[in-house]
Amino acid sequence: MWAVGYSLDNLSLMALTISTGFVVDDAIVVLENVTRRLEKGQTRLQAAIDGTREIGFTVLAMSLSLIAVFIPLLFMGGLVGRLFREFAVTLSVAVAVSLVISLTVTPVLCARLLSSESGRAHGWLYQWSERLFERILRAYDLTLGWALRWWTLTLVLLLSTIALSGVACSPWCRKDFSHSRTTDC
Repeated sequence: MWAVGYSLDNLSLMALTISTGFVVDDAIVVLENVTRRLEKGQTRLQAAIDGTREIGFTVLAMSLSLIAVFIPLLFMGGLVGRLFREFAVTLSVAVAVSLVISLTVTPVLCARLLSSESGRAHGWLYQWSERLFERILRAYDLTLGWALRWWTLTLVLLLSTIALSGVACSPWCRKDFSHSRTTDC
């Protein structure tokens, strides 16, 4: 921001705040993929190389799509356009820097610092949360299997829910009988 002469105003600070989530997200995607490969038994270096190669295009596509969203702000005219130009450039540059770091520094740090968790003893909280997660995963698997098996009934339930929501928000249902006045849905 200093290099291009932008001030540290509220919009630039908001851009930096928003970009924090995007910056962390890129690194987490790479980190999770490398960790998954480590858990499959690969060495740290090979997991970092393969994991980054496997997910690199996805991270690139996500970042470029995000930058593309802010391109129209660069072409706005007037005072508002100048304010939003700072916002768009600040956010786009932060996302671009995040992309470079996620595809270079993050894999190097993964190769140097991560270790495999397999065979390591865990405490009671970890074991309890893993059992809970496995139960949730089984329940999700069962309900998803049911929904896919009975897809017509699932579709009817979805359409019924949408229709009932429309009826509940219609003008004749806006009467609040407890206070004898009309309210919004």
